[in-house]
Amino acid sequence: MIRKTISLAATGLALLALPAPAAALAPPGFIVGISPQTPADDVDYGLMARAGLQSLRLPLNWSNVEDRSPFYAEPDWSGFDHSVALAARHGMRVFPFVWGTPAWVAPEQRIEPVRDGWARRAWASFLRRSVRRYGPYGDFWRENPELPAYPIRAWEIWNEQNIITFAANPDPGRYARLLRAAGRAIHAADPGAEVILGGLFGRPLQVPPNVASGAFLNGVYRARRVKRFFDGVALHPYVADAGAMRPQIRNLRRIMGIHHDAGTPLYVTELGWGSDSFQTRWERGLLGQARELDQAFAMLAAHRRTWRVAGAWWFSWADSGRLCQFCDSAGLLTERREAKPAWYRFITWTGGDSDVVPRAGFDEWGMPERPPASGSAEGPELVAEEVEGHGD
Repeated sequence: MIRKTISLAATGLALLALPAPAAALAPPGFIVGISPQTPADDVDYGLMARAGLQSLRLPLNWSNVEDRSPFYAEPDWSGFDHSVALAARHGMRVFPFVWGTPAWVAPEQRIEPVRDGWARRAWASFLRRSVRRYGPYGDFWRENPELPAYPIRAWEIWNEQNIITFAANPDPGRYARLLRAAGRAIHAADPGAEVILGGLFGRPLQVPPNVASGAFLNGVYRARRVKRFFDGVALHPYVADAGAMRPQIRNLRRIMGIHHDAGTPLYVTELGWGSDSFQTRWERGLLGQARELDQAFAMLAAHRRTWRVAGAWWFSWADSGRLCQFCDSAGLLTERREAKPAWYRFITWTGGDSDVVPRAGFDEWGMPERPPASGSAEGPELVAEEVEGHGD
C-alpha cells in the first residue's frame, strides 16, 4: 500500500509537470522575471535565458562597492560588473534594488543614509555614479564593447523598508527623504530612468515594530513633496495562498488613488512560495508551490490593466538553505538545478524551453533525491554531506 501511494504521488507530479496551454503565456508588456536569492554563475544565466527570462532583479549593495569613502579608495564595481556582464551576454537586463549603507556613513547597513545632509549627499553621489556606469552610454558599456548593451533604466530604492530586517526602525518619513534624494540624483543622471519605491513587505508578522505596507505607503505620501521623485511602487505580497494577494494590491491602489497617483504602475518585485510542506505559511508543498505560482501569475496578468501591474519577479531561482524560513525550498529548481513542478508552470508564462534542466526526483517525503555517494549506495559520505550542508 505504501509503494502504491508513492507511485500515485509520483504520477500526480508527472501530470502536474506537463506544460499548460500556450494561452497562459504572459501578455505583451507584462514582465516576468526572477529575483535570485544567491549569486549565479554563467551556467545559471544560460539556463535563465533559455527559460525565456528577460529581467533579473539583483541587489546593488552600496557597502560592497564603497566599503571606504570614495575620497580615500576607488569604488569596487567588480562584483556587480560580473553580474551585469553575464546578463548582457545572455540577452537579459538587470533590474537592481539599491540598498546597504557602508560603515563610513552609518553603523548598520539597514540604517538609511539620511540622518544629515552629508549622508544624503553621499547616497546621491553613489547613485549618480551607478547610473553613469550602467545607464545609457555608461562607462561599463564603453569598457566592454564586445557585450550587447542592456543599460539599466529602472532602479528600485531599498528593499522591504517597512520591516526591521532591512530598516533598523521602519519610518515612512525617513524613507521619503531617502527616496527624494535618490529620485533627484537618478533622474538628473538619466532623465529617462524609472525610480521604483522599494518593495514593501505586504503583511508583516509583527506590527509594531514593523509597519503594514498600506500604512507605510500612506506615510510616504503624507511626507509630501515626494511623488515627482518616483515612477513606480513595488510590493512583496508574501501570503499563504495566491488569492490573498488581491486585498493587499487593492489596498495599495486605494491609497495611491487617495493621493492622486492612480496612474503610477505597481511592480511585484518578489513573489514566491516554498515547496516544503507547511513549516511556515509560505510553504505549500511541491504541488502547492506550482499551483500558487500559476494562480498568482494568472491573477496579476488578468488584472494588469485595472491594477496597472507592470510585472512580477519570482523569488527564487534555485533552492538555498540557511537564508530565511522558507528560502531553502523557494526555488523553481533544486540546489542541483533540477526542475520542480513549479518550474513547468513558470515556463508556460515565459514561453521558454522547459527541457533545459532535468526533472527532479523526489522521495516519499517530497524531498529531492540525492545520488548515492561514490562507492556506496547509502554510505557515510552521503550522511557527512547532509550534516555539513545544514551546519554551515
